[in-house]
Amino acid sequence: MAALLHRWRRCDRGVSAVEFALVAPILLLMLVGLTDFGLAVNEKMRLVNAVRAGVQAGYGNSTDVAAITQAVKDASGLDAAAIAVSVATSCGCADGSSVVCGGICADASSLRTYVTVTVTESYALLISYPGFASPMTLSATATLRVN
Repeated sequence: MAALLHRWRRCDRGVSAVEFALVAPILLLMLVGLTDFGLAVNEKMRLVNAVRAGVQAGYGNSTDVAAITQAVKDASGLDAAAIAVSVATSCGCADGSSVVCGGICADASSLRTYVTVTVTESYALLISYPGFASPMTLSATATLRVN
């Protein structure tokens, strides 16, 4: 009996299967996490490209909010109901100070008009992670001087 027990302790058959069984769940969780992170980054890049398309559409006519919003929705490739688009027009002077649109700059410089487009989306993660809210809010903003 003692010889059988001693031989059984020295036997290393199946050790790699046990090690794999211990490590596989951790590797799988890491793979799912990296995939989830990659999909979120891809979604953020889509939003950034969409707001860029929106400010470019606003370059010709910064007051046409409907056209800017439609350009963002078309460029995003997402369901129009899944994203929220906001368009704002602001004015400023050459020295960087803000002024009411239609106003006059204190330093007599020309008035500059800017269009700012912001898009937000509620993005659901594949699985919920501790410390991360699901769904998470992704947003992108772009500002362009139009005048």
